[in-house]
Amino acid sequence: MITIDDAKKRADESLVGFPERIVNAYYSYAESPDPVSLDVVVLGVLHFYLAKKPADALDAFPGGTRLVEDLGVDSLTMMDTVFTVESLFEIKMEDAELPRILTLDDLRQYLRRRTGLDAKSAL
Repeated sequence: MITIDDAKKRADESLVGFPERIVNAYYSYAESPDPVSLDVVVLGVLHFYLAKKPADALDAFPGGTRLVEDLGVDSLTMMDTVFTVESLFEIKMEDAELPRILTLDDLRQYLRRRTGLDAKSAL
């Protein structure tokens, strides 16, 4: 579990230059973990690292949006995203599982499993 103090420290280290909306969603997640805040942060991190940024936030895109074909995610973008997400949420994203993450919904579901939010929402 991430405390708000930890979140502030991590945000100061890892979210420099990110939109306020992403930082605030991260603080919200630290106070009360929920899938919506997680999505805003993770998709905001991905958006930040995209070479060609869409005008709209990625959490407004359909879940079937493909990372490579539709958004232009390349290996560098994915590695920057993985590194930042691992740091923010104290998780390890398994290299062997990354090639199976093809869409925004795949990414959402994967991170909900890694953070334990899928188990909480099933209760």
